[in-house]
Amino acid sequence: MKSLFTFHLSLLAALLLAVAPCSAAEPATQLFQFHRSTNRNYICYDVQQSNGRLDTKKPIHVYWIRAEEDGAKKELSFIQRTLAFGYKVVSRGDNEATIHLTAYNKLLIRICQRQGKWVALATINGQEAYLTRLFAQMRSPNSLHVEYVDLFGKSTATGADVTERIKQ
Repeated sequence: MKSLFTFHLSLLAALLLAVAPCSAAEPATQLFQFHRSTNRNYICYDVQQSNGRLDTKKPIHVYWIRAEEDGAKKELSFIQRTLAFGYKVVSRGDNEATIHLTAYNKLLIRICQRQGKWVALATINGQEAYLTRLFAQMRSPNSLHVEYVDLFGKSTATGADVTERIKQ
């Protein structure tokens, strides 16, 4: 009887996971997020694969999470992608790519796998780190001018949190 009960609990848990609403991005595919001081909406940068390998021509899918509009996912507009939140591939390797963000070409980000997980590697405060988040402090709520950008990540050497502020 106990094994039948355990089986039913396992089946119920599996069914709940199957029908549970997904988060904005699957943890296995999301590389990092970009937040701004203007509102709660944010941009996600997810790894893009083709046949289980990195799509080196278009290694990242970039989109909005409209947190202020019930968390809806929305694609970036052409202007947003080309002038602000998009990226450019700088180099391609075997199942990895190096990019920079359109708005800030000095930050090189390497997309690759580490221990079976896709990561975004960047130099943060002088050390290699897994980039997890960027935050832009805007000069005013309606301004397109950035006062500073904070980079957040985890050191690849120690696992400690690392941050760096880039002032404009």
